[in-house]
Amino acid sequence: MIKRFEVCNFKGFKKNMIIDFTAREYEYNKHLVQKGIVNKAIVYGKNGIGKSSFGIALFDIIGHLTDKERMNFIYLQNYRNLDSDSEEVRFKYVFQFDLCEVEYEYYKANYDYLLREKLSFDGKVVVNFDYFNRDENYIDKQYWGDLNVDLIDNKLSVLKYIYRNTPTDTEAPLTQMIQFCENMLWYRCLSEGNSYSGFTNGGSFLVEKLYESGKLEDFKKFLKENDLSYNLKFESINGRHQLMAMFHKGKNSVPFETVASTGTKALFLFYIWSISSFKQISFLFIDEFDAFFHYEAAESIINRLNKSISFQSVVTSHNTYLMQNKLTRPDCCYIMTEDRISSLFNCTDKEIREAHNLEKMYINGVFNV
Repeated sequence: MIKRFEVCNFKGFKKNMIIDFTAREYEYNKHLVQKGIVNKAIVYGKNGIGKSSFGIALFDIIGHLTDKERMNFIYLQNYRNLDSDSEEVRFKYVFQFDLCEVEYEYYKANYDYLLREKLSFDGKVVVNFDYFNRDENYIDKQYWGDLNVDLIDNKLSVLKYIYRNTPTDTEAPLTQMIQFCENMLWYRCLSEGNSYSGFTNGGSFLVEKLYESGKLEDFKKFLKENDLSYNLKFESINGRHQLMAMFHKGKNSVPFETVASTGTKALFLFYIWSISSFKQISFLFIDEFDAFFHYEAAESIINRLNKSISFQSVVTSHNTYLMQNKLTRPDCCYIMTEDRISSLFNCTDKEIREAHNLEKMYINGVFNV
């Protein structure tokens, strides 16, 4: 799991921006926390504060450690902060695995231009690699022997090279870290189209995924739970499956996407990801997950995510209705400002109890944000 993440000089973050997933001691909603780390987080912040950019920063690691889907079009524009003199963008991840805490810090000049990488296991440095000053580079032979890394250029991560060229040990901290990264998923639903990063490669038609899953009836039930009643069936048109919505006792049919609202399409996208990926992913980030949802639909999705304890998730939102102790906890709910991301627990000296109304406290200015 990700325990802590830092980024500096990336897009709108001129100074160091940190999110700490260390959990606190609460006797309710314990399933939202795993082994002392927040497993289900909601991040709030005003428009333009950088919630989307922060999620994009979190997934920068996908680009050089994995071969999974990349969002090049997002990273290639304004990678470095435009108001900064520094040419280095810094990222730092702290992962917590069963037997080891892994700290990975790296610097880039742009998305595909590594400068330095540093890896530590439980505080012990095992890799310290500078692509442009190699005289003092260090790679612990205890872990990787005499592997020759002299020919590596800064387009290829030294960690990825080591991982690909040494015997795989599933218990090894580097293996656990890279495999965790390979199973991270970021996605968002916009009116003009959907985007995703990580976990898999290439696009796939949502309807085809639903057809292959054999879960049409379950999807109809999912829609019904969100007060949407559709009579649906599949038809084969020009060699492709089409999801059709039936009307007037089945006499009229049209493609589902032509009658579904933007919110319904967003629910469809969530459902497809949930049936195709949720059993395998390690970390999920949904950007503005409820931008098109009624508050009850947003609550329904949060409840579904909260039940999926096998992966860590972060969603961004403006919907303060979700600030309820029946859905979250003070240490799982974060407020983002220009210079920090803090949990509600860390935004006040007041003791927060299960019976407190978090939304009301937030609106009344109890939290020092």
